[in-house]
Amino acid sequence: MADSNDKVREISLGDDFGAVVVRANGAKVTIGADGRVIVRTRGGVELQAGANDDARPKAGHEIPLRENSGGQVGAIESTGEHKGEIYGGIWSKEYGGDDKPIWFSAAPKVMDHYNAAAWAEGQGGSLPTRKQGDYLTTLKGKGGAFTEIFNRGGSFPAGYVWLAEPYTLNRYGAWCQRLSDGDQDDDFRNVELPVLCVRR
Repeated sequence: MADSNDKVREISLGDDFGAVVVRANGAKVTIGADGRVIVRTRGGVELQAGANDDARPKAGHEIPLRENSGGQVGAIESTGEHKGEIYGGIWSKEYGGDDKPIWFSAAPKVMDHYNAAAWAEGQGGSLPTRKQGDYLTTLKGKGGAFTEIFNRGGSFPAGYVWLAEPYTLNRYGAWCQRLSDGDQDDDFRNVELPVLCVRR
C-alpha cells in the first residue's frame, strides 16, 4: 500500500540470502535466513514474527512487544511502561505461561510476606506465582541484571524470594522459592525475605 507521497520502494533479494538488515526512516527490519522477521521501530518497540507457519502470529494474535530490551533477557528497560524493570523474556506455555513478555524488579530491601505483597502491588504488579517462580529459575545464567539476583547463593534468607500464594495448610504461611536450585517451600509470612515484583 502506498503512503501519502507514493515513495514506496520494493526490493526483491530472492531466497538464497543469509540474514538481511534494512534501515529506513528510523526503523530497522531484520530478516533471518530462516525467515524470522524482527522489526524495531523508531520509538524502540520491537516486534517479532516466527520462522514457520506455526510460529507466525495468527490473525488477531498479539505480537510480543519488547521495549528497548532488544529482546535480550536480563536487560533493564530504559524507557516505556517497564522502565527500570528487568526483561524476563517470553513466559512460555511450557512453564505455565501465556507466551507473552514478562518483567521483574527487585525490592530494595527484604520484607515479610504482607509488606512484600503490598510493595509489589504498589509497583503495579504482584509477587511471582509458583509457576512464574518456576519460570524465573530457567533464567539463571542468562546474564544481565539476573546475574545479581541469582548470585545471592542458596543461603537463608538471601537465596530465597517470596511467592504470591499462601500456604494452604497453615494460614500464617506462604510459599517461597530458593533461587539456587528452584525448590519451593513454605515459611511463616512474618519472616523477612528478598522480594521480586512481576509486571506483565
